[in-house]
Amino acid sequence: MRRHKLSRLVLLPCLCATALLGQAVPRAIPVDDEEAPTKPIPRAIPVDPSTMSAQPAAPAQPAAPAKPKSPDQDLIDYANMIYDRGEFAIAAQSFGQYLQNYPSGAQVPLALFRIGECYMKQNQLKVAEAYYTEVVSRYPNSEGAPSAAYRLGAMRFNGKNFEESAQQFAFAEAKSPLPQVRLAAAYNRARAYQMLGDSKRQSAALQSVLATTTDNPYREAGLLMLGTLYLAEDKKAEALPLFEELLKLSKDNAVLSEASVKAAVLYAETGKPEVAVPLFEKALSYPETTPINRSISLVGVVQALFAKGDYDGVIDNYNRNSGVLPEGETRPKMLLLVGNAYRMKKAYARAVEVYLMIEQGYPTTDQAFEAGYWKLYCFYLLDDKDLGEFANAFIQRHLQERAQHEFLNLARLIRADFYFNKADYGKAADSYVEVQIDKLPIKLQPGTLFNKGWALAEATRHQEAIGAFTQFLAEYPAHEFKPKALARRGLAYREAKDLPKAVGDFQRVVKEFTSSEAAEIAYLQLGLIAMEQRDPKAMVAAFEMLVNKYPRSQAAGQAWYGIGRGYFDQKEWDKAIPALEKAIETDKAANLDRASQMLMLASYAQQNVDGLSKAIDNYRKANPNANIPPNVVSWLGLKLYDSKLYARSAQYLNLATTPDTPENTDPRVWNYLGMAFLETKDYESAIKATDHFLAVTPESAVKARALMTKGRALLGLGKIEEAEKIAQEGLGFAKDGKPQALLLILEGDVALAAGESLEKAGNAAGALEKYKAAAGKFMFPAQFFDDEEVTPEAMDKAAKALEKAGQADKAGEFRKLLKERYPRYGM
Repeated sequence: MRRHKLSRLVLLPCLCATALLGQAVPRAIPVDDEEAPTKPIPRAIPVDPSTMSAQPAAPAQPAAPAKPKSPDQDLIDYANMIYDRGEFAIAAQSFGQYLQNYPSGAQVPLALFRIGECYMKQNQLKVAEAYYTEVVSRYPNSEGAPSAAYRLGAMRFNGKNFEESAQQFAFAEAKSPLPQVRLAAAYNRARAYQMLGDSKRQSAALQSVLATTTDNPYREAGLLMLGTLYLAEDKKAEALPLFEELLKLSKDNAVLSEASVKAAVLYAETGKPEVAVPLFEKALSYPETTPINRSISLVGVVQALFAKGDYDGVIDNYNRNSGVLPEGETRPKMLLLVGNAYRMKKAYARAVEVYLMIEQGYPTTDQAFEAGYWKLYCFYLLDDKDLGEFANAFIQRHLQERAQHEFLNLARLIRADFYFNKADYGKAADSYVEVQIDKLPIKLQPGTLFNKGWALAEATRHQEAIGAFTQFLAEYPAHEFKPKALARRGLAYREAKDLPKAVGDFQRVVKEFTSSEAAEIAYLQLGLIAMEQRDPKAMVAAFEMLVNKYPRSQAAGQAWYGIGRGYFDQKEWDKAIPALEKAIETDKAANLDRASQMLMLASYAQQNVDGLSKAIDNYRKANPNANIPPNVVSWLGLKLYDSKLYARSAQYLNLATTPDTPENTDPRVWNYLGMAFLETKDYESAIKATDHFLAVTPESAVKARALMTKGRALLGLGKIEEAEKIAQEGLGFAKDGKPQALLLILEGDVALAAGESLEKAGNAAGALEKYKAAAGKFMFPAQFFDDEEVTPEAMDKAAKALEKAGQADKAGEFRKLLKERYPRYGM
């Protein structure tokens, strides 16, 4: 009878890692009870754990000992013989009899183990378990202890007591003298740890399995399991070499498929789509590839093409495989990539079509949600006029279930930017307030916070704008928008009437960012604030910096006006005038009226007739309805009259009148305007102007002078009788002095004109009388009134009248006297 060796064990095929990951709790791998040397060890292949036996096979027995010479050995040999014949009930009784008769016998451990095996063969697992436990606990160093522990490990595993299962497999691994048993125990221990979720101990056990590189039927399963474990722990660098080794080592299509998919995914994630695509395609070529992996591979190929930037390839691959895509999430995933490919190709309308297809066909999927966001993004790029409504609808639709999702936050940002770009700052501000800026991608946060502040400022929510810009400056102190943020906050402070803080921000800008665009704004605002505060020196300083540094600034016109006004307020007229002229030249629409008013007042203050007339002429040329200060233009008209520039005098004096309400015009203006018109022989206008003066002027020397003006105008019109009446009216109250002299000269001129009229009519006698009368009128002021202007005129006219009256000698006397007394008269 041969002796049975408990240590000679062969392992049944193991479960592959794929089966372990996604299915029900698998059973432990039993040990075969056949002898191993003549039978090859099978490779690990996928096994449905639900079909595995709950009974581990009996491990190889120890070879039968030599024929004993004692009764106890005879009994154990008999029991072994019965066992070998498969009569397990009788064998169990025989081994039990041995234990009863020889409780301290040398074969007690063997008998206990064999009884356990007999009961296991009869499917009485609880009884068997008790005997295996006794072997391990009472005889841990016996030859059968490793096999008993292995049996217990399988039973505990199948009973879902994974912690104790791992302990028993560890015992078997440590005690067994056979490498194959140790490998089996280590592999099953790893599986027990896997079921416990103890990845650290699982990894250590698998490392133990993989340490054996040859004659290891568990190597492929171990590589796959450890690689999958590393993937779950995001240890991509450690996982990839394991899958690569499987691709070189395995001949099993199922294993190759699994390894190909996982390696391809890793290559795709590490930016090597050129390696990933062939591996995905290899997995697709295996019939053994599972539906899940087939879906992963189909999507993976498209994802890899997308990662390579081969967007046409993405679209083409989908079109070629759309008919063979499995049901489930694969199709919406593929469609999402196709939509994204169109988007990357800037074919936004086509992308929208695909995204709509996903939303309508797979409305409850994650892909539909993502497609909805990207559709919104495409509408944003297409500048769709209804984007605001689309964004509101998307947000409301997903607010309940995905309130914290980044896409909802980004949708709020899209809505805010849409309104911002449309300059609808009220809605933009409301939208920006809803955006969780700290949850946005880092690169979007500063720009969004800046735009939020800008929109709030434009929406006149100044305190909120100040808060936003203050936060921006605190969180992004080195950002390129810092000068603009300072300037914009300064504007908000100014609008909020906090001028000291506004000035502080603007001064920081011009000091720290002296060449920035924001400095241009800051100089302008500093000048405007100084204008408000009536600080002409600060105003000039700020505005001069602006025009010097930014001569082409859109605010140059405002700046030049500010410079002119500043110098005007300081009464530096010579500096004010060219600045104000530059202001009009630079921005006529904004500055014509206000700068022209100052130009006129500056020249008036200088008593500069030419400068004032230039300012008025330029102003009226540019604006026919220009409003000229009456006192200024009156002064100019009078100055020009004094300079005997009567036409120009009349031009400016006329601007000082109110013809529709003549009583509102300074009477003096009407008086001098009448005289100026008289000098320019515009007799009708002279009469009209003088009548306005006479209507408000009492009898006085001034009125007498005005009557003289009117009389001369009437005379100029040939209205001799009316002129004579006017002269007589004046002489009625002007009894002496220059007014009387001028009216007498007027009477003489009237008589002289009447004589000339009679003479032309052939009435010589009547003409002679008129000439004599004229001479008499001239002689009185010529002889009895001494005036540098009036007397020589009277003497000259008297001589002319005497000559016409035929009194040549007397006329000669007057001419002689005129030459002697007024030698420069007539020159």
